[in-house]
Amino acid sequence: KKSLENGYDLLTQSMRSTEVQGRIIAGKGTANLHPVWSPNGKHIAYLSNEENDYFGQTDLFIYDLEANSAENIQSGVVSAPTWNNNGSTLYYAKKAKYPNKQGSKYFDLYEYDLNTEQETRLTKDARAFSPYFIPMDSTLIYLATHDGGQNIYRIDLTSRKTQRLTNFEDRRMLSSLAYDEEKNRILFDVTRNHFRDIAYLSLADSTLGLVFANREWDERDINISAGQLIYADDRSGVFNLYVIDEKTMTGGYITNVMGGAFMPAVNALGQVAYSLYENGSYKIAVLDSIAFVDQKTVGYDPGYWQRNSGLADPIIEQVDLPAKSYEDDFTTMFVSPKIMGDYQTIKLGWYFFSNEILDRLSLFGGASMNTAKDLDLFFIFEFRRLYPTLFAEVFYLTRNIQEKNQYSVYPLDDRLRFRLIQFDSGLRFPLFGLGKLELFTSWQQYRAFIKETVEGIQGLEASLAYDYYKGLISGVRLSVNGVKRLVDSDINPSRGFKLDVDITYEKNRFIEGLDLSDAGTLVEIWANNDLWRMQQSSSLFFAIPTTNRMTISLESIAGTISNVEADSFFHFFAGGLNGLKGYPFYSIEGKSIAIATGTLRVPIFREKHIPLSWFILQNCTLGFIGQIGDAWSQSIEEPNWLRSVGIQWRINGFSFYNFPTAIGLELHQGLDTFQRQINNKSVTYGQEQRFYLTILFGF
Repeated sequence: KKSLENGYDLLTQSMRSTEVQGRIIAGKGTANLHPVWSPNGKHIAYLSNEENDYFGQTDLFIYDLEANSAENIQSGVVSAPTWNNNGSTLYYAKKAKYPNKQGSKYFDLYEYDLNTEQETRLTKDARAFSPYFIPMDSTLIYLATHDGGQNIYRIDLTSRKTQRLTNFEDRRMLSSLAYDEEKNRILFDVTRNHFRDIAYLSLADSTLGLVFANREWDERDINISAGQLIYADDRSGVFNLYVIDEKTMTGGYITNVMGGAFMPAVNALGQVAYSLYENGSYKIAVLDSIAFVDQKTVGYDPGYWQRNSGLADPIIEQVDLPAKSYEDDFTTMFVSPKIMGDYQTIKLGWYFFSNEILDRLSLFGGASMNTAKDLDLFFIFEFRRLYPTLFAEVFYLTRNIQEKNQYSVYPLDDRLRFRLIQFDSGLRFPLFGLGKLELFTSWQQYRAFIKETVEGIQGLEASLAYDYYKGLISGVRLSVNGVKRLVDSDINPSRGFKLDVDITYEKNRFIEGLDLSDAGTLVEIWANNDLWRMQQSSSLFFAIPTTNRMTISLESIAGTISNVEADSFFHFFAGGLNGLKGYPFYSIEGKSIAIATGTLRVPIFREKHIPLSWFILQNCTLGFIGQIGDAWSQSIEEPNWLRSVGIQWRINGFSFYNFPTAIGLELHQGLDTFQRQINNKSVTYGQEQRFYLTILFGF
């Protein structure tokens, strides 16, 4: 490390003493890119991720040089903007808000009227980017990708008709358009072999040619003003801005920076705005005038480019391999052992899963059992080759209970076994790129087995088995996730919302008792518990301004069932981890439910990389939670609002380099007390502390 640092210090010694970079006007975030002057030279439009976390999450900003302030104009803009001739409209590229009918979102061109603050979409599914406005005929030129290749297009802003201007069959990479009004030609970057070059397309006769093309260094981001070409090149080992007079073909460097200078733009006064790379981020800098820098002091060395003289030629031979239609191909079945603690027992088992390579079909299942022979089996199948995803799920669970009782003077050994079977199937539709809509049906059967033995008397035993619940449930489920993707959006969401809505009709048969049939066998007596069930859960997330992402989340849960005579087996339960956390799960029940939760989260640290054995710790938050809610039965009582408060500690990261891991520890206490009669005993709830520990893939 020391040797590398010493070598870098030696290379940059002259640069540090003669650095020329201008003044920085926008430096928040890590990506401040593509500055473009307004026609009057008083504003600069540029892209920035200053309000986001990821490099590609850029928004369109306008910087006012007189007010020395910037304003966020539009979110999600991804390539260089361009002004119309009077500065009232901006054109840019961004992804559509909603996907097309195939579920895809492409880059398209948009215009934004600064007077009306209205955005208009100009293209549809064009895969367009890098627009440039041509004043002479009110058209936009732009780049677009089709069939793996990029070409230059033109769109008439009046008729909205598009025209392809080039047809590059070699699939060359294009970028960074500009327009030379004097010669009526388009200037653009083209990547050939290892570096970018600058080429032109004449709009007069459609001829193509190269403006700058050197095998040993890179030229890019050309801009033209008053007969001067300004672009970035790295012949000295560092990208700097270079100016050439078109008539004399003389020029020189106008910057000497340590990191890199890119994307120059020049106004009528000769001021240059550009994107400066410095200390791991891009900033917008302005040079108030063009002044040449001594070439000997620029970059690592004026002859640094000679190190690239031995680079290999590009591979241009066509590979002649046979083509065939794609066939489904699965990964090898992955089997993972599983160990879990469940109701004071250790359960051993395994998971298995396999996916088709293109994720058109997936299989996932598992099995586990403990020493009491409690068995958990499940299998999930998803078929994604059609527009809706077809899914099927199977669950098989058993639970075994042994009890010691006394009948008169006889000791009894009671062994109970419960078996739960559930089959789910349905269709899952994508929903505007934000969520999914499910149509599903679920069949369920719960069965009990009882074996009673009189201890000490051999052969004296009795047993019976019966179904105690059969259900057929059909419904629709809506899930929407509008949470903005940030580096800590899982552990501490700060923008957006979530919404889940379930509406189901349940054909429920629940046991009321047992009777003897005419044949002398036991038969179940069923009670009709058919009902409609409606429930929703929603969350809204905010970041507190001027804080280091302290957040507030507001959450709600609400639901009701239509059958007020339904057995308590079908009630909502409002306690526990998913309800009022200061109360046990079964302590609060009713035919309707309403819970409101407010959470204040304070980040302890973000984006760290702390290795703890197999776990890499990245984020940590502390939360303070307040809740109010109840579950009640409409025909009997009004809600008795209960309150709960708690604190929450969260950490997340990755285990074994790949598996997301989310750990939460919570302490809650109910503030209100109430009593319930259970088995002729009065039980008091509230005022006790309850702990929750969760270890999952996400929060």
